[in-house]
Amino acid sequence: MALTFRTMDAIRDRNYFVQFRKNAARASFGEEGPFDEQEYADLIEARTREFPDGYVMVEQDGRIVGQIEMHPREFEGRTIAFISLFYLVPEMRGQGYGQQLTDYAEGVFRRHGISEYHLRVSPTNEPALHFYRKCGLVKIREEQHQHVMWRMGKNI
Repeated sequence: MALTFRTMDAIRDRNYFVQFRKNAARASFGEEGPFDEQEYADLIEARTREFPDGYVMVEQDGRIVGQIEMHPREFEGRTIAFISLFYLVPEMRGQGYGQQLTDYAEGVFRRHGISEYHLRVSPTNEPALHFYRKCGLVKIREEQHQHVMWRMGKNI
């Protein structure tokens, strides 16, 4: 069944995007870590104004089942897209829906003339690593943030 994508509404969707961000942190790091919900909501509101195609809620039959956060940025002298969050609720995983998120993201990047994208993933998040590799992303390098992360990327 096809998923639909709509720009986030920082007020109406707040409970969803905050919970999904926390869930993603637990899956990656085993804990939510320090998290300021208001700061995050303000960031979402600003980013949806800057790049509305990149900050979307994912729905199936009107039910919110995920979200994507992505935006253009400079990296080593070139413009790439960066995916901050790909999220699907657990019951939607492993059924091909993740590919629809990837297809949406790559379509947005192409429409904006961007031919490369990156994301960061915890090297301990095996399900995410498996999915990203299956989608054709490759490890670019290891980076140290609050945790060790792998930067992965793909040319489209």
